[in-house]
Amino acid sequence: MRLVLIVVLTVLGIGADYRAEARQFYQLGGRAGNPWSGSGALSFIDVEKVPGAIRPFSAESSENLVASMGERNGDITSLVSIYTLPANWLDDRVLIVDGDSTTAFVHPPRINFFRGPGFFYTTPMFFDLGAPFPIEGIRFATRADHRGHKIRQFRLYVNDGREESKDEKGNLIWTLVRDEKDNLSPVVGLDIEPQIARHVYLHPLEVGETWEVAEFEVYGRGFVPQASFLSDPIDLGRASSLGRIWWSGQLDREAKIVIQSRSGSDDQPEIYWRKTGVGAEEVPLGTNGRPMSRQVYGAMPQNVQGRITQDLENWSVWHTYEYADGLAGAQILSPSPRQYVQLRLDFFSARLAGGQIDSLFFEFSQPPVVAEAIGEIYPPFVESADPVRFTYAVRTRLEAEQSGFNVLEVRTPARLEAVHAVRIDREGVNFTPSFDPAAPHQFAVQFDRIDQDQTLLEVDFAARVFSYGTTFSGAVSDADRDEVPQSVIPGDAMSELLSEALDVRTPLKGSLLSAAQVVPNPFSPNGDGVNDQVQFSYTLLRLTQVVPLETEIYTLAGNRVRTLGSGEGGSALYQTAWDGRDDEGELVAPGLYIYRVAVEAGSGREERLGPIAVVY
Repeated sequence: MRLVLIVVLTVLGIGADYRAEARQFYQLGGRAGNPWSGSGALSFIDVEKVPGAIRPFSAESSENLVASMGERNGDITSLVSIYTLPANWLDDRVLIVDGDSTTAFVHPPRINFFRGPGFFYTTPMFFDLGAPFPIEGIRFATRADHRGHKIRQFRLYVNDGREESKDEKGNLIWTLVRDEKDNLSPVVGLDIEPQIARHVYLHPLEVGETWEVAEFEVYGRGFVPQASFLSDPIDLGRASSLGRIWWSGQLDREAKIVIQSRSGSDDQPEIYWRKTGVGAEEVPLGTNGRPMSRQVYGAMPQNVQGRITQDLENWSVWHTYEYADGLAGAQILSPSPRQYVQLRLDFFSARLAGGQIDSLFFEFSQPPVVAEAIGEIYPPFVESADPVRFTYAVRTRLEAEQSGFNVLEVRTPARLEAVHAVRIDREGVNFTPSFDPAAPHQFAVQFDRIDQDQTLLEVDFAARVFSYGTTFSGAVSDADRDEVPQSVIPGDAMSELLSEALDVRTPLKGSLLSAAQVVPNPFSPNGDGVNDQVQFSYTLLRLTQVVPLETEIYTLAGNRVRTLGSGEGGSALYQTAWDGRDDEGELVAPGLYIYRVAVEAGSGREERLGPIAVVY
C-alpha cells in the first residue's frame, strides 16, 4: 500500500536512518491521499460517484439495479441445465440482463414425464443485486413482437441478504411479494411496498405455454442500510506517538457515521485457528507449527478453518469516535507508541438519508517523546461536586534516542479550579501553569525537562467531579519541538498509590440535583446597575448521559412567569441568570416568586424549589 505522508517543517523519507524532526500526517481519500479502494476492504461502499470520497451504495429511481449488479459483484443464476438450455441463450451473454429488449430468454413448454400429463418443468431465476437496496419496483416484459409469450402465472420473492434472513443451513429465507394467478399483460410492472432487498427470485409457474423474458429490471431509491470500510493495518515504519484524527464529509440528520481506530505492534490484528480433527480442538498454528496469516487461513479447506479471534496481546481494542468528534479534530484514543494503526468506518443510513467521508487524516511523530508514560490519580474516590485536591502521578520510560519532555497536559469532564504544585522525584520545582477558568476542563504545566528513565512527575491540582468514572486524560510533550504529545496510560506510577487508574469514582446513590444557590436574594431589577440580576447555581450529579433539564420562575399562585432554560444537560455545574422580566419581556411586579429547577432521569424526576424576592 502506498504511504502518503504530509510532513511539517521537513520532507522526510522512511528508511533505516530515518529520524523525524516534526509531526507527520497520514491521509486517506481526497485528491492527495491513499485511495480508499486500494487501502482496505469495502463493504457496500461506493468509490465512484464522488471522486476521492466514500459513501454507501445508493439507488436512483431511474436506475435499473439489475443492469449494474455486476459492478457490485452481483450475479444472475438459474436452474437451466444442458438438457433444457434454449438455443437462443448465447455464450457469454445472458439475454434477460443484456439491455437489449429485442433479445429474450424463451422458455417452451417442457413436459415433466416423471409426474405425468399436465405437469411441466420451469426455470426459476435468482438475481443478486450485489448490495441490499431499498427497492420499490420490479419490471419484466416480453419482446415487443412476441407479446403472446407473457408469463401467465408466477411468484416473486425477495430476501434482504442478512445472516438473520438465512436458515440454519445457510439457505435464503424468501419473502413472497407477489403471487400472480392470471397475468394477461406482456409487460409486468409491480409497485411493491418499499423494502430492503438484495436477492430477487422470479418463479414462473408452468401452464403448458411458451413464455419469455426480454429484460428483467429492479428499481429502488435511497441508500443501503449499512456499509463499511476497514483499512489494512497501516505501517508507520516504527513505533510512533499518535495525535489527533479528523475528517471532512457530510452527514444527513437521520443517518450516522461511526469511526473507529485501534493500534498494534505487528501487522496482523487477528489470530487464526486451525481445527486439528481431535474432537473440538483448535490451534493458532499452521501445519508447519507457525502462526497463520490471513492468506494461509483463507487457503485452507473450509472444514479445517477454525475461529478467528482478536489479538489483544499485540493490538488494542477498537476505540470509537462519533462523526461530529472529528470535524474539528479529536485525540486518537488508541494507545501509543505503536507502529501499526487500523481504521474502520461504519455508515448507517435511513433510506434517503446517508453520509459521506471525503478524506480522513491522523497525525503521528517518530520517535515518540517517551517510550511509555504510566499514570495514576489520587484520591480515586471522592464525593460528588466537592472541591478536592488531586495528585496526578506520571512515571515515564525513556530510551536512548528520546530527548524527554517538559510539559504535561490534562483534560477531563470534571471542573478544574487551580494548579497547586509540581514535584519531580518528590522535590518541588518551579513550573508555569496554563489554565483558563473560562475553559475549566483542561490545564497544562511546563517544567524543567525530564530526560532520565523512570523519573517520577507529580502534579497537584484542585477539581470538582460530578459523575462516576470521570477520566483525567494526560499527555506529555516537548514544548521545544513540534511533535505529537505522548498519551499517558493508566498503571502503577507510584507503588504507595493503589488506584493504578486515571478515572475517579463518586457515590452511585444519592440525589441527582444539588441544592441551588441564589445570589443576590432579594434583587432589584431597576436598571441602576446594582443587583439587577439574580443568579442560580446548581449541580447535576451522577449522570452518565444528558437528560431533560428545566429552570422556571412562578408566582406564589403557581402561574409560570418565565422559562429560563429548557433543554438537556449532563453532570456539571450550571449557572442561570434572571433579569426580573417575564416571557413577554416586561418587568414583573415586586414581591415573592418561586424558582423551580427540575431534571428528568431514568431513576425518576427531581426538582428544587425556593423563594426569590423582587424589590424596587
